[in-house]
Amino acid sequence: MLIEWDSTEFFSQWDTGWGGTTGGSTVLGFWVATRDAVDEIYADLTGAGNRGHQPPYDAFWGGRYAIVDDPDGNSVGIMSPQDPDRKFWPPSQPPRAS
Repeated sequence: MLIEWDSTEFFSQWDTGWGGTTGGSTVLGFWVATRDAVDEIYADLTGAGNRGHQPPYDAFWGGRYAIVDDPDGNSVGIMSPQDPDRKFWPPSQPPRAS
């Protein structure tokens, strides 16, 4: 189990779908085996009618990352293993959900 706390100022670096509130801002994260799995799971979940919160993208920490909201509005993060060769700084703005 891993628990992380981020400041509200840092949310925009990895979550363009964040609404700017402090309540209900928990993201339940799942690690998946591959970068392609992030895209596949995101497509499956949004295709089933769940809201795409943060589309898959290559994050600055070296992992592929996406967020989908479950039917109750809870954010669910999907992250691949980190690849040190894909890390970069400073972070660029993640893509926005359409």
